[in-house]
Amino acid sequence: MKSLLNKSLSQFFICVVIILFLSAPLFYLLTKYFYAEDLIDVIEATQHGNKIPALDLEEDIVIGMTIQLLLIFTVLSFSLFITLRIITRKLWKPFDDTLQKTEHFNLAQDDIPQFPKTNIKEFDRLNHSLKKLMERDKNIYRIQREFAENASHELQTPIAITRSKLDLLMQEQLNERQMRLVSSLYDLNTRMGHLNRNLLLLAKIENAQYTKMEFIELGDFIRDSLPSYDMFLHGLSLILIDERKNSSTIRANAILLSCLLNNLIINAIRHTVSLNSEIRIILEDGRVSISNESDDGPLDEGALFLRFRSGNSKLVGNGLGLAIVKSICDYHGWKIQYSFLNKRHVFTVFFKMI
Repeated sequence: MKSLLNKSLSQFFICVVIILFLSAPLFYLLTKYFYAEDLIDVIEATQHGNKIPALDLEEDIVIGMTIQLLLIFTVLSFSLFITLRIITRKLWKPFDDTLQKTEHFNLAQDDIPQFPKTNIKEFDRLNHSLKKLMERDKNIYRIQREFAENASHELQTPIAITRSKLDLLMQEQLNERQMRLVSSLYDLNTRMGHLNRNLLLLAKIENAQYTKMEFIELGDFIRDSLPSYDMFLHGLSLILIDERKNSSTIRANAILLSCLLNNLIINAIRHTVSLNSEIRIILEDGRVSISNESDDGPLDEGALFLRFRSGNSKLVGNGLGLAIVKSICDYHGWKIQYSFLNKRHVFTVFFKMI
């Protein structure tokens, strides 16, 4: 900060000199009517042969000194004020520009920002270091994204081959023990396929690859989606309760919104303990709540949206469903909230309305 400090001090001294120069008439009047007043009276009386008048030299000096100190203090204060409010703002403008561009930088979407050039060495070093850091992080981010996508795609092939061979094996004449083993392998293969797809989805969300946004009427979107869950209900009732007073139009990626609703509804269906109970979807202004009955008590909110943790050790699944829901909400700037009311798990999504 040495160069910045030197530049600020030099600007301050220049400002003081300019203001003192502009204040010279005031110092002249101060000298004339206080310090030199008695001397002028004596000279004028002598020149005209008059009697020397009574002098108040001490009083004039005291008053003059006081006014002079106040004037100097005013000049210095005004100079400091101008330096801080105008000159310093100009000096710090490159830093403010750098800070603003850094705050709005998105690793997934934006290019490396071009920082303003400055003759202040510290700011120039800061901009150079930030640029190198962003370039390195951008490169690491690209490598990680490509690795996640490639790994997921490469895993799809052996998973699909394993599934097809298990299908062939289950058509053979197997005894009961062999059938159980093949069935367990088949279930494990299915879970691996779901896990692979979910991890790829999370990677795409975090990499901001779902860039297509559209305006969606939430009520119509949910109603159109409900028939696809009939095959999962098995005696449960899926009820939509529309309590809106206004239409709910949101701006979202349709694929991600469908995935969010699918995960919440399937999660509610899967974890409803009693038959003939209701899965409730309550649509209100700016939010939607999905709830199911449960006798297990409230879930652990601290672990609920973490990956591979469900908030309840009794619940089955790969632990990514609610993590995906949270990622989708974060991606759109929405908020998700969990509560346990009247023996019902309730997940509420708060949307940004148009």
